[in-house]
Amino acid sequence: MKKSFLLILFLYSFLKANYEIIENENLFLVKTYNTSFQENLLNLKDEINFQGFTIVYELNLAKATNELASLLEKKEILQEGINLGICKSSFTLQMLEENFNNINYCPLAISIYKKNNQNYISYKFYKPFKKDEQIANKINETLKNLIIKSVE
Repeated sequence: MKKSFLLILFLYSFLKANYEIIENENLFLVKTYNTSFQENLLNLKDEINFQGFTIVYELNLAKATNELASLLEKKEILQEGINLGICKSSFTLQMLEENFNNINYCPLAISIYKKNNQNYISYKFYKPFKKDEQIANKINETLKNLIIKSVE
């Protein structure tokens, strides 16, 4: 009986998701569990590269803002916090073919950060410049899939 219970408990631990999705009209956010910030960052970068995107910048905003907060004798806000700018030429071409103003979306951005020992990965929803444009939806789905695949 004990062995059956332990086996069920063991299998259940693998079925439970290690993340929670939180969405509103402006933000897609994944809150992760049982993974470190560095592990999430490495997995996200791996997935970005696997999907053929290039990381064009990596801004350590937590470090910069924490240094400023220290100088101003203020409290740190984030323990860790990096913004990644990503690009893929074929994807950018699709964006520009729909509307040349979509160049403003480049590079696409994903944020990964840690606050109160809790890790998050997010991006702000992209909105179309014109009513009938579809590329914003494709951008949002692409970024969502990158994040979810990186935490699975």
